[in-house]
Amino acid sequence: MDPPQLRQQIQKATVLFQSGRYDEAEALLLEIVKRTPLYANIYNMLDFIYSQRNVPEKAVELFRQALSINPAYTEARLNLAITLADMGAYTDALQEYGVAKDREQAKAPTLPTHAQARLANAHAELAKAYQELSLYPQSVQEYEKAIALAPNFPDLHCNLARCYMEAGDPDRAQAALERALELHPAYADALVQLGVLHYQRRETSEAVSVWERTLTSDPGNVLAQIYLRMAREGGAGD
Repeated sequence: MDPPQLRQQIQKATVLFQSGRYDEAEALLLEIVKRTPLYANIYNMLDFIYSQRNVPEKAVELFRQALSINPAYTEARLNLAITLADMGAYTDALQEYGVAKDREQAKAPTLPTHAQARLANAHAELAKAYQELSLYPQSVQEYEKAIALAPNFPDLHCNLARCYMEAGDPDRAQAALERALELHPAYADALVQLGVLHYQRRETSEAVSVWERTLTSDPGNVLAQIYLRMAREGGAGD
């Protein structure tokens, strides 16, 4: 296949791919790979197709082939990281993300938003696993990494607060909850936890006020209803 023919085939395959005609694109892309296996973007398109078909193992294999050809191909590495995260291989996903971040840091201040969000979730899942094992310092580190990637996700701050509460650090827990509520003032989970934090400190009136605020924005919140009833009746915790 001479260069003009190759360019024509690649253009045709790219048009098919961008049009969502993946079956036709796949056949053409595989033919190109057989003849000229040195174009990382061809592997990247194939990888995406296999990811969409829920064949992640094949996608991972092809992403790695693309990167063996061009280790600096950031888009392929980010797609590999996202695919690994979807498979639950969070450690490998974060390793690949780290490589991509290190390579791109000098060229751009941020990575694509969708990649940041997906990798933030991967960090959060690792944090949750550490938290379930009562490994709180490791859990906090992973939540902080997640927040560094997605600082405006209130649920990450809320989960970090819960971890601090379990670890017996109420001051840091309160700071994390206040940040979550700065981002989303009516965020029920954060409000409920903040009320619990006040109640544990025997600040009953503050706890009641927070839970009432929760029910103003979320009248059906069962936890807030239960805690509010408990506080008004002078239940456990006083």
